[in-house]
Amino acid sequence: MQNRFLLGVSVGESFAEYCLLEGTKVVATKRAYLSRENLKNSLQQFISGHSDKKISKAAISLRVSAKLLDYKLNGAIAHITTEGFEHWLDLHKCTKTSLTISDLQFSLRERIQADGKISTALAMDELEAIAAKLLLLETKKVCVHLLHASINPTHEIAVKNFLTEKGFEVFVPEKTDNADEVSRWRKNALNATVASLFSDLKKEIQEALQSSVDAENIHYLAAHGEFVQDVEKNSVSSLAGSYSALALVQKNATRDILYLGLESFVLISAKNWKTQWMSPWGNIENKHISFRELAIQPTLQIGLNAFQHFDFNKESEGWEPGPMFLGRGQKATLLDLWAENPKLAKVDGLQDRVTAAGVQRFKNSMFALSKASRGQEKEVPGVTKELQSLAIQKLAMESLMFRQGKEILVTGPLADMFSNGFKKDPKATIAADEFAQSHAVALLGQSLLKGEG
Repeated sequence: MQNRFLLGVSVGESFAEYCLLEGTKVVATKRAYLSRENLKNSLQQFISGHSDKKISKAAISLRVSAKLLDYKLNGAIAHITTEGFEHWLDLHKCTKTSLTISDLQFSLRERIQADGKISTALAMDELEAIAAKLLLLETKKVCVHLLHASINPTHEIAVKNFLTEKGFEVFVPEKTDNADEVSRWRKNALNATVASLFSDLKKEIQEALQSSVDAENIHYLAAHGEFVQDVEKNSVSSLAGSYSALALVQKNATRDILYLGLESFVLISAKNWKTQWMSPWGNIENKHISFRELAIQPTLQIGLNAFQHFDFNKESEGWEPGPMFLGRGQKATLLDLWAENPKLAKVDGLQDRVTAAGVQRFKNSMFALSKASRGQEKEVPGVTKELQSLAIQKLAMESLMFRQGKEILVTGPLADMFSNGFKKDPKATIAADEFAQSHAVALLGQSLLKGEG
């Protein structure tokens, strides 16, 4: 009998990881830097390099950061609400740009009471008029948010069916026990605004796998720890999927996880779950594993603080253009401090990407800052060592302050580089699994998808 393999894929903002399992044994791994490698092509190359291995299923995690969502909120989304509730999405601590625009906000004179009784019937002529306007505006996506539709969906169903027949892509809130209409509506609105992004990612993955994995055997991990196939309808639920996988596959269910990835440093509480996500747009219904993005991040900018001493800023540079050692970045970042460390150059995805010109540019930047600094150390090597020590100390202290379990597992592609900060912690275990996320997604898929496909 031919051996069957499972493919685990973890796609982030700037990197994608691939992990091929035979049972629970890792057969092959790869990381692609998406600024330099196309997702579809890099995945195809990984698969073709192991064409002798029959892949039975693919477990996929798609994660983009909230920062990236700022730039990917794309397409004109219309919103139809119960009259009087047009601005509910902007309530409750919304800190970012509104998910709606006034020109695409419409209301219907309909009302369902909290007990499910219809007090004002749906007027189809109003819906006809709204649909005509949307066609003139060439708007294809519509969010329908009707009060108390979770109790009595009669009007919601009628509106959805009507608009679908007209050719619109309609988004309605998922039916749950959550009584907070705003958090449900906001999740639906965010799903609609990023659906195209996730649809594009799904298309790339399916095209890359079309000759090796049937579409019905490609599953996408949601934040609540289960797999779905309509990821474009569950984009918000996908954002923390890989973090949930890390928590669910480890044997010690009470041990926290410190994931030190190239894109983010995250502290994950393996035993605690949350039902809502406090997003930049306000509270959103979204069951996910409890996690905390630390103040110390891999691409945190380096600068001078109010006392003119070297310190880390609050802004992360990200990987586009990335740290200065890649040759394109214009601002010094935390990882640039390790630019000449052989461990960094060996990290998969960064191999052969550290440029001598980029490293020298970083040194020149630090030299210029040192001239303006009031710190005692003025030489670049000395400043670099001080900042390395400060970064490790802050990372270790923050993970100690906010961990919820007695023990902690430190893992991820950068775990080995920062392991010195945890060697004196008797409750810390260093497991430098470079492909921790894709490996966890694959293992969870191996466990949960046995009867699928």
